[in-house]
Amino acid sequence: MIDMNAIRTTCVRGVCCWLAVFVVAAVVHRGGRPAFSQSTAGPSQTTAPPNVLVVFDDQLRADACGVYGGKNTTTPNIDRLASQGVTFINAVSTCPLCTPYRGMLQTGRYPTHSGLVLNWVEANPRQRCIAHVFRDAGYRTGFIGKWHLASGRLKKAGKHAVTPEDGRRIQRMQAEYQKENPETEYVPPGPARLGYDHWQAYNFHTTFNNAFYYEDSPQRLIMKGYETDAEMDMAIEFMRRQQEKRQPFFLMVAPHPPHPPWKPQDCPAGYLEQIRQDLIWAPNVPEDHALRKNPLPARCYYAMVKNFDDAFGRVLDFLDKSGLAQNTIVVLTSDHGDMLGSHGRQNKMVPYREAVNVPCIIRWPGRIPAGKRIDVLLTPMDHFPTLCGLAGLQAPTTCDGTDLSGALMGNRRIDRDAVLMANYVSHWDFFDTGTNWPEWRGIRTERYTYVKWLDGKEELYDNVEDPYQMKNLAESPKDLPLLHALRIRLAELLADAHDEFLPGTAYADWYDDERNLVKTALGPVER
Repeated sequence: MIDMNAIRTTCVRGVCCWLAVFVVAAVVHRGGRPAFSQSTAGPSQTTAPPNVLVVFDDQLRADACGVYGGKNTTTPNIDRLASQGVTFINAVSTCPLCTPYRGMLQTGRYPTHSGLVLNWVEANPRQRCIAHVFRDAGYRTGFIGKWHLASGRLKKAGKHAVTPEDGRRIQRMQAEYQKENPETEYVPPGPARLGYDHWQAYNFHTTFNNAFYYEDSPQRLIMKGYETDAEMDMAIEFMRRQQEKRQPFFLMVAPHPPHPPWKPQDCPAGYLEQIRQDLIWAPNVPEDHALRKNPLPARCYYAMVKNFDDAFGRVLDFLDKSGLAQNTIVVLTSDHGDMLGSHGRQNKMVPYREAVNVPCIIRWPGRIPAGKRIDVLLTPMDHFPTLCGLAGLQAPTTCDGTDLSGALMGNRRIDRDAVLMANYVSHWDFFDTGTNWPEWRGIRTERYTYVKWLDGKEELYDNVEDPYQMKNLAESPKDLPLLHALRIRLAELLADAHDEFLPGTAYADWYDDERNLVKTALGPVER
């Protein structure tokens, strides 16, 4: 592994700066895909295949959780899982936006390879995804919650949203489409579900109380109570039925809160009262920021987090009481965080710690060490090959992610020096450039964050010495050798992802007028 801190120290002392650059340029590790023997990590031939439960919450930043230093609410159940499994302290949402994350999770591929670079687009149904692999191995596969891998109500809304006229046109086209197709958020059984058989899900909505969802027909069903509670109850029922059938399961559960809206009426009953009035703010939140003046939206965020933790606790209790815990791999993670005022920003789609640092805890009693924290870099693409590795299955060669099962089991070192991060478009739903969230590319090492924006601006942060990223080292002459080394590594990772660092408008050509994928950076897509 390349030690970026050592490079920095050597270069600052003026000793062989060219050597640091040479070492980085000569890295053989291309894209983080070392070859592993799958047999050393997975179950033996005489043991029952492990069940897999993946719970990924929407917009849950790492430091909202107690185990990651959270102070504005308590998360005893997430912390309990951490005491029983492995906690990744460098889990990174490498494209901090809903659909690109979900695409990486399901396919194990870079967004430039899957084509999923923004929200409200149709995933290519011909890709081999994680549920396909587990289903073919005899597992019952299930998905519960927010899907967001379909075009939904924006199917015919066009590709751009820059001018006021664009906004009016989008509203008109959306209304016309919904009039003809009232259940726009229904994903029918078949290839579009990417290998999932059991289905209690919806593409997208923000109705958290008495939320709607679908099963195998376009009939709208209503959840009882708050969305997160209902989805965890659905998960428990699914696992109970599979236990009765003695069939292994692969289940993903994707609650939507603590995603906005952050209003009292959208909070679970009784939870806002549990959140402190005097929130503790990070030092990079400006004193005059709107959330500091009116912290109610942020308190709603933490109320939703607290509710998630309680609901997740019921799932853990069920696994313990049912006897399933011993042979169930549990993954707790998130698609991305939220800035909550840091650097004066809200939402996501930026390279800063509050948006990209996500929780990731994995438990498998007796197989994965309990209470361990590891610093290996983890991306959304890694879950696919890692879970296959743990279960003794073969991930497809199309996966760009790394099998981290050896690191989890404590029997293999992972020599991974950096991972690629990106924001491909400047509007989360449209193929725009230079608007609300300008495009950027970057890399994360275990210590540093380096970012290059589309306009050429660069940022470099030492996440150990400067955890809130308040000092841009790209402006420091003494750090130029380190900056140069990271530029070279970024270029290597971009090449591995076939990423030409295009403006957001360029990706409009990847989709037809109904947001079906027609090509990726790898070429035309067969449908």
